[in-house]
Amino acid sequence: MANRDYIPSSEAEILEWLTRFKTWLLANGTSHGLSQQEVDDIVAAIDTAIAACAECDIREAAYHAGIQDKRHDLADALSAVRAVVKRLQADPTMTDGARADAGMTVPDSQPTPSSQQAVLELNVPQFILDWSKPHQITIRWGTNPGDERNNAKPPNILGVQIQYCRGGIPEQESAWLTLDIDTRSPYIFTVHDDTPTTYAIRMCWMDKKGNKGPYCLPSECTVTV
Repeated sequence: MANRDYIPSSEAEILEWLTRFKTWLLANGTSHGLSQQEVDDIVAAIDTAIAACAECDIREAAYHAGIQDKRHDLADALSAVRAVVKRLQADPTMTDGARADAGMTVPDSQPTPSSQQAVLELNVPQFILDWSKPHQITIRWGTNPGDERNNAKPPNILGVQIQYCRGGIPEQESAWLTLDIDTRSPYIFTVHDDTPTTYAIRMCWMDKKGNKGPYCLPSECTVTV
């Protein structure tokens, strides 16, 4: 059986090992056949690697903070717009032409029973993530997920389709994977990672005929082990 590599596998342990080796090399490298130039070159390479990792961590933290700010700002804007559109839809002076120009829903002159339009017009589901337990994400969803006793589903809605992406919010839509169709909150998502791992979650309403509404804005959490 091959010997285990003396260099650790995780990035944090690698950086710790490099720092330790650098200290030893500065004190002992030239005593064991290395030239001062060789020692200097290796130390410089180690310093560059450590600085690059630190800079990357800073940029990654800023990126995730920006994602959260964007998500909240977009949610606030959509909430304000929906309230205004609801008032405009009830305004007797609004014509179908004006609704179309504004990008609002134009009432169907001959609505079909149980059409997909009903689920498309619903406010997207709200959800709360709880990842306080290792290997587990508890997903509370609905119209009022903070209070399960007053968290009824909209009429004619079967439940939600939940999707996830391991590693955080993806850049490509195709990276989202369907987790399950859940009919009763909360939903328990069990993961089996060996290291703390970030997951992104989103969902949409699904009616009793399988029609789906738009997906809500995603949220992230990092599950412990």
